[in-house]
Amino acid sequence: MSLTVAFLSLAAGLTPLEPLAASGPETVETRGGDQTLLQSAAEGLEKIKNLQARFTQVSPSGAMTTGTLYLARPGRLRFEFDQPNPTLIVATGGLVYVHDSDLETTDSYPVRQTPLRFLLKKELDLDAAQVLSVHENEHGLKITLAAKDEDLQGRLALVFDPKDLTLEGWSFVDPNGEVTLVDLDDVEEVKRLPGKLFRVPEAGGTFLRDN
Repeated sequence: MSLTVAFLSLAAGLTPLEPLAASGPETVETRGGDQTLLQSAAEGLEKIKNLQARFTQVSPSGAMTTGTLYLARPGRLRFEFDQPNPTLIVATGGLVYVHDSDLETTDSYPVRQTPLRFLLKKELDLDAAQVLSVHENEHGLKITLAAKDEDLQGRLALVFDPKDLTLEGWSFVDPNGEVTLVDLDDVEEVKRLPGKLFRVPEAGGTFLRDN
């Protein structure tokens, strides 16, 4: 399976994306209220420690999949897709592991080459990210980011509940304009998540090691 930088659109078997054109969007200078919203968004992300939620993903083709997300910040994450989707994604130790239980294969990629980098860092790293836009409406507080380096191409928008800054979902736009949407429901912050959730899957469906 080839690396998908379009976040979770794994079933499509996407090839690595071409860089954005030089005429792509530039960093938005935040002022006044925008700066306050940016700070709120950063605080909303940074307050997340241990979280679990149901997710619904809509791929660029329009295909819809569901599953359960487990997030232990900083650094660890698990996307457990509902059947019949055979995909399991585990991020730990700076790598993202993509396991296919049907094919009994596991591929791994650096977190920095995926949009997960913005979710898994301890703090929102504004030195490494371009802030393209920040705005708030009745649907939520949204911050749109792009990486300043060439490891990740595309734009990620994180959406937070405007009342309590709970993470509600995100969208990722690749350099070709393809959009992947992820919506979170039943978001629950928990005191602790079992470490076994973030074990590294092996090709045979067992585990290589604990983390």
